[in-house]
Amino acid sequence: MEAIIIYTTAASMEEAEHIADALVSGRLAACVQIMPGVRSVYNWRGKISQSEEVLCVIKTEAKRFKEIAQTVEQIHSYDVPELVAVPIVHGSINYLSWLNDQVGTES
Repeated sequence: MEAIIIYTTAASMEEAEHIADALVSGRLAACVQIMPGVRSVYNWRGKISQSEEVLCVIKTEAKRFKEIAQTVEQIHSYDVPELVAVPIVHGSINYLSWLNDQVGTES
C-alpha cells in the first residue's frame, strides 16, 4: 500500500465536515482531520485575495486519489478546490495497517 496525505481547504466548517463525512463513510479515507482558522493569501483572477478557510488533512492510499478528487469536486463550493497529495514516507506499522484496513483496497 502506498499511503498518502491529501490536503484540501473548505470555505466553512460545515463544508469541511460534509467532505470528511463523505470520504470516511465511503471508505475513501481512513481519517480526515479538520483544522479551522487557516488564513490563505492567493492570486485569484488577477487579484491578490485573502480568506479564512478550514484545512482538511485526508489520510488514505494513493489508489484512492482519483475517487477522492471526484467526491471533493462534487461537494466543494470552490471553482478550483485544492487537492494536493504527498506520500507518507514513514509511518508506524500499526497505524499504516489500520489505514489500510479502513480504505480496504488491499488485504
